[in-house]
Amino acid sequence: MSDNVYSTICPGCNFGCGLYIRENGALEVDFRKSSPANAGKLCRFGMSLPRLYAPVKSMIDGKEVTLEDAAKDAAKRISAGKGSTAFLSFGNTTSEELLAFQKIGESFLCTGINFEALPKDTYRTLSVGLPYTEIEAAKHIVLFIDPYEQYPLIVRRLLSAKKKGAKITAVWWKTLAIADEMIKPNDVSKLALTKDSLIITDFHPLSDVEQVKSVLALAKNAGAKVTFLKPFANSTGAYLLAKDAKQKSLVQLIDDINKGTIKTLFCLESDPSTLIPSETLSKLTNLIIQAGQASSSKANIVIAHEPLYKKKGTLINNEGRAQALGGAGTNGLDALGIIAGAKFEFNALHESVKKAIGISAVDEFTIPKYDRSAYGAIQGAVKLNEAKTALVSVYNPFIWFNLADDNDFVELNLNTVRALKLLKGGTLKIKSNGASIEKKFKVAPVQDNVLITSKKFGIEKGMLTPVEISR
Repeated sequence: MSDNVYSTICPGCNFGCGLYIRENGALEVDFRKSSPANAGKLCRFGMSLPRLYAPVKSMIDGKEVTLEDAAKDAAKRISAGKGSTAFLSFGNTTSEELLAFQKIGESFLCTGINFEALPKDTYRTLSVGLPYTEIEAAKHIVLFIDPYEQYPLIVRRLLSAKKKGAKITAVWWKTLAIADEMIKPNDVSKLALTKDSLIITDFHPLSDVEQVKSVLALAKNAGAKVTFLKPFANSTGAYLLAKDAKQKSLVQLIDDINKGTIKTLFCLESDPSTLIPSETLSKLTNLIIQAGQASSSKANIVIAHEPLYKKKGTLINNEGRAQALGGAGTNGLDALGIIAGAKFEFNALHESVKKAIGISAVDEFTIPKYDRSAYGAIQGAVKLNEAKTALVSVYNPFIWFNLADDNDFVELNLNTVRALKLLKGGTLKIKSNGASIEKKFKVAPVQDNVLITSKKFGIEKGMLTPVEISR
C-alpha cells in the first residue's frame, strides 16, 4: 500500500508549525525541517495530532447520511430559523472557507473574541503578531504567559534571545525556569518597562478584556513592543478577514442562547463544548457542526468532510505569514456552497484572501508588510485576585480541542500542602460555584493561595476562579 503524505500546518495554535502527515494505515507525524516557523520542531500536541483527527461521519438526528444531504438539511433549518441563527468559527480552517462562512453568517458572526469591547485602533496590534525574529532580537522580554504549557515552540525563540543577552521577566503565578526575574501578577506595578522591552501575551475567546487593555496600556505608556499569541491555526486569518464584519462576542452568543434569542447555532470547524456550557447548548433547537474531525458536542446535524491537512487553502500564522496547506480537498467549501445556495469558487476566494493581506502569491518564507498603526491612550488596570484562594486555568491546545491529556491534577506549593496536611498520593477537595471535585495534586513553585491547572475541570469561570480547598 502506497503512503499518502501531506505537507501541512499543525492546528494546535497559531504559531504556524509545519509538518508532514503520513497516511500509512494509521496517521503518522513527520518533521518538516524547511518550515520557517518551527524548523521541524514540534511540541507534544503536534506529536499527538493522530489522536485529534478522529474519523467523523455526516449525520442527521443520529442517522448516517451523505455530506450533501447533511448540508441540504442544515440549509433548510438555517433558513427556517432566519433571525435566530448564529454562526461560530474560532478560525480552525482555511481563509477561503472563512470568507465563504462570513458571507453566510452576516446576521450573527462570532469568532469567539470580544472585539466590540476593545478600541478599534488596537485591532491590528491584536490581530497580527510580531515576527519571531524580533523576539530573538529583543533586549528585554516580558512574559504574561506560561510558554511551556501554552505555546511551547516560542521557548526556542526565547532561549535564542537569552543567548544574545536578553533579560526575561515573567509576570506569572508560577516560577518559570526560563525567567531571570519573576513578578506576581498582583505586583505588576513593579514591572519596569522601556522602549527596549517586548511584551508577549495572548488573546483568545476567554481573555479578560480589562487584562488585555492593561497590557496594551503598559506597552503604550513605555513605548514598548507587544505581541499577542493566539490559540487556533488560523486565528490571525480569521481576525484579519473579519475586520469589517459585524462580529459578536462569545459572551453575547452565550447570553443570546440562554435568553432564547438564538435557537440555531452553526459551528465551522469549532467544537462549542470547549467554550460554551452544556446547559446553554441544551437550549438550542438546532446545533449544526461542520468539521473534519470528531466533536464532543451532541449535534443535530454533522456535516463531515476532509480534515484540515487534506484541505486546499491558506492559513495565516501569528506573524502574518501566509501558509499553503498541501491538500487538494474542497468538500468543506462545497458544503458551505450548498448552505449558501450558491457555489463558492476557490480561486475567487483565494484571490480575495491575497488581496486582504496585500500579497500577490502565497509564500511561507516571506512575511507581508503589515501596518501596525499606533493606538491611542487606553485606560486599563490588571484585575487583582481578590479571592482567598484561586484556581488559575492555563489554556493550552489540549483544552481548546477537548483532547485527553495526562495533566489531570492541580499544582500547588509546599506551604499549602503542609497547611492542609495533604497526604502524598492523596487528593485535594476543590469547591466552587456550588460544585465540588477531588483532584490529585503536584507540588510546584506556585504562589501562595494559588492552584494551577492545564486541564478543564468544569468548575472554571474564566482564567481565575475563586475556590475553597480542603483535604
